Amino acid sequence: MTEVEHLTERYAQRTLGMHASEIRSLFAVASRPEIVSLAGGMPNLSALPMEMMGTLVEKLVKEHGQEALQYGSGQGHPKLREQILDVMALEGIRAHADDVVVTTGSQQALDLISRIFIDPGDVVLAEAPSYVGALGTFQQYQAQVVHIALDDHGLIPEALREAIRRVRFSGRKIKFLYLIPNYQNPSGVLLSADRRTEILEICRSEKIFIVEDNPYGLLGFDRPSPNAMRAEDSENVIYLGSFSKTIAPGLRVGWALVPQALREKLVIASESRFSALQTSRKWLYLAISLINRGAIRSVHFANFIKCDAMRCWNR
Repeated sequence: MTEVEHLTERYAQRTLGMHASEIRSLFAVASRPEIVSLAGGMPNLSALPMEMMGTLVEKLVKEHGQEALQYGSGQGHPKLREQILDVMALEGIRAHADDVVVTTGSQQALDLISRIFIDPGDVVLAEAPSYVGALGTFQQYQAQVVHIALDDHGLIPEALREAIRRVRFSGRKIKFLYLIPNYQNPSGVLLSADRRTEILEICRSEKIFIVEDNPYGLLGFDRPSPNAMRAEDSENVIYLGSFSKTIAPGLRVGWALVPQALREKLVIASESRFSALQTSRKWLYLAISLINRGAIRSVHFANFIKCDAMRCWNR
């Protein structure tokens, strides 16, 4: 028996769901300078106000270095959680900072939710097509993904009803519906306001909770997006947000807004992962500083977003 075989026969059962990440392959292509990729959701960082950000980083280390370079808690800095409430209010959400859990990007939040809820063989409902990073996470936890059709107005409610009937008739257990209502990845479709309400009603009636992944909600060009689904339902929706598109992906700052009953379990799951200790407080403090300066609504960042979109359009 070779050394490799000696190790592989001892792998845990869950490694059967572990495969090379499509995101890794995608970024390998997207990072080539001659390519402008629309597939990876990668912002055009050359348009960021780098001088301003450099000044803030220098000031941050000088004034708050002792705290910013130290380990942090599983729930995140209280000041940042308060500021996240202001960001979510732009999409109609009213919440309490205690129910916000800061994560290493919203991808970590998705991993924690999957870890808490998914048993092998459970069903996750998702749009067709859907975000490859989410699909890879569900696969890692050995979930079965059942895809639901989209059209130009987003996920089709009748297709959702039919998928629920079909899955339950087969005796399988549905854990949640995962969807990206704003400028869906990869289709770019915006879920209409009336369908949001109908989907919420279906899921409440069927006792299926919703994971609303919303990294793109503030990037609307012509008009604001409809209010977040979490704005209509605070008990049956877990809301995921991120600064990866509105500030910079390298910050790795995201969050989950969860019903109060779930908050403690999510924090425990975060703290039991080594990644909780690796969440960079330096970048949390930078996010706080940028929000203090009105970055989410500022001309600098509006131009950054517009420049990114126009760069892709003009190609």
